[in-house]
Amino acid sequence: MERERILADMPELSVTLLEFSREHGQITVAEAASISHASRHTIKDHLKALVDQGHLVLHGAGRGAWYGLS
Repeated sequence: MERERILADMPELSVTLLEFSREHGQITVAEAASISHASRHTIKDHLKALVDQGHLVLHGAGRGAWYGLS
């Protein structure tokens, strides 16, 4: 029930990114761009928000960076 409330308050792109990372264990900016067709800048903003909210954890930096579940 709590999960549904959290997801309902999120933008659709953030929900998509979070669900992909749950299904695959991780997500990269390139994967996010491929599945969402959003700009890399927009994706990075959503991923940063998910990290700030504690839903994802950033691993690495630069081109090799990926996001996993916290």
